[in-house]
Formats: sequence, C-alpha cells, structure tokens
Amino acid sequence: MAILLYHGSSVGGLQRLQPFTADHGKPYVYFSTSDISAAFYTTRVIERPYYWTPYSYHAQGKITYTEVWKNAFSETYSGKTGYVYCCEADDKKLLRFPTHQSLRLSPDPVPVLRCEKIEDMHNWFLQRECEGKLVIQRYESLDPDQLSLWHGMVLEELILKFSSADFNNPYCRFVQEKMPAVWKLFVHEPQ
Repeated sequence: MAILLYHGSSVGGLQRLQPFTADHGKPYVYFSTSDISAAFYTTRVIERPYYWTPYSYHAQGKITYTEVWKNAFSETYSGKTGYVYCCEADDKKLLRFPTHQSLRLSPDPVPVLRCEKIEDMHNWFLQRECEGKLVIQRYESLDPDQLSLWHGMVLEELILKFSSADFNNPYCRFVQEKMPAVWKLFVHEPQ
C-alpha cells in the first residue's frame, strides 16, 4: 500500500532522495508520515553523521518540541531555509524506525513528488503552533523532571556510544557546549 512520506533537508532541488549514512551506520532515506516532524530535520545544530531533534508525540498524536537548553528553538530554526520533500512509497517495502511509529526508512533511492521550500523555519513552526498542530515547550516553562528526563537520555547516549571514544567528535562537542551539566555528569560517571 502506497503512503505519503515527508523528508526534511537543508538542500533544495532534489529530484530523487538518496540513502545517506547517519549515526546508525547504514545508509537509508529517512522519512516521516508527518510534515512537521520531517521539518525538524531541515536544519542541524550538530555536524553529520549526528543529529539532534528533541521532539515527541502526545497520546493524541500532537508533536511536542522541547527546548533542552535556553533559546534552543530560536537558535536552531530562526532565519534558516529548509525543504520538506513529499514522496510516495510502498509501506510494505519500508523499514520502521524502532522508537518512532511515524518514521520510515528506505534502503533504496526514492523519487520526489513535490517539495515545499520554507524561507524561515522558525516562523513556519510558530504558524503550526498557532494552528494547534505543534506544541513548543520553552526551556523556561520546563519543570525539573522534564529537563532531567531529556538530559538523562543525552547522558545515556554518551555512556552507550562515547565512553571509550575520543571526546573530540561532533556529538561530544555539542553536549559540552549546549548541555554542560550533562557533560560534567558524563566525565565524572564511572566508565
């Protein structure tokens, strides 16, 4: 059964989406069944092959973006141009991403049906928030438990992937700069 899928990119003019190796180690084209979640991937706050997109889904299907450091949302999306590609693919031939039901992976190139160029991602997301399609949790509004949950996930990622690695990599530098308290916990964690 063919379904509509969305892919966010900082690159325009693509006619065919090619598999790319991310931090999972295998080349895939990454898709979402939601244009909003795909749009989160139009800009980067961390160098490839890593990525950072702190969002989740409410039980009602609404997407929530959580600012995990002060002004993260504005810093990541203000004034940035992005492209949301729409494609059609056979859902039976796609792989499901284990942590997100809306995400799909294709090991094969996928032709583009259409593309939306978004001049300012920040304004685009704010419009989706006004329409009730997106919840943006600002850093200042987070209670300590919410922030602790996100920081705990980052700490777990560091422990699993970087305990025996050179700390001079994009992900480690990102955490050191944006979440220094998490980095401090990591370097003092028994390895």
